[in-house]
Amino acid sequence: MRARPWRGARPRPLLGLGAGLLAALVALAVPACSGGGDGGGPTNGLEKLSAGEVGTRALAALRTAPGAHVAGTVADASADAPNRYDLVMSSTTTKGTIEEYGQQTQLVKIGKDTYVRRSRAYYAATGDTAASDLLADRWVRLAAADAAKYSYFTLDRYSDSLRGFTAGLTGGVRQQKVDGDRAVQASSPDGTSFLVANTGPAYPLRITVTGRSTSQLSFGDYRAPGAVTAPAGAVDLSSLG
Repeated sequence: MRARPWRGARPRPLLGLGAGLLAALVALAVPACSGGGDGGGPTNGLEKLSAGEVGTRALAALRTAPGAHVAGTVADASADAPNRYDLVMSSTTTKGTIEEYGQQTQLVKIGKDTYVRRSRAYYAATGDTAASDLLADRWVRLAAADAAKYSYFTLDRYSDSLRGFTAGLTGGVRQQKVDGDRAVQASSPDGTSFLVANTGPAYPLRITVTGRSTSQLSFGDYRAPGAVTAPAGAVDLSSLG
């Protein structure tokens, strides 16, 4: 019951992961940023930096954040890549939902353990009908090979997967307001852009990346997430390799 290799781009994130989250997509509704700072307070200096440096600092802040709500969508994702996700991540845990094969997957990650819960329709869509009777609508602890497609869904690995896009940020840095708070937008000629808090930590608010697919990512609720526990009664496939 091994998942098909993920042929899509790494999450660039969405969801995806990642992901194009996106050729023009609607940003998902995620709070702009808790911890982005006072809209009238002093700036964090990003407006004085190059676009590439803004992107670099944003990803560094994301990587070390205590936790964040991350939502993404991907346009023209490969058939077996997630094309939408809505997750609460930290460096060690992740919990939320992913849409893949046109079906929703519930996802829980705790350290190296990855758990999913999928419907009968998911297994039908993937052609794995033999697994359906055993696994449909049940939590499953995945084998390492199957869990690999979700490996980028932690804050540190997710932010690392986006680093390659900062080199293309050669446009200007423009200040603007997001929900009344100061932000800066760093962009590239190909349409990739980083919208980043301009007060407090340099947390990303929205990121759009282009390439083989277009991903639109939204970030918010920067705080430590609640405790994430392993689902009870999970079918354990982790020993299958």
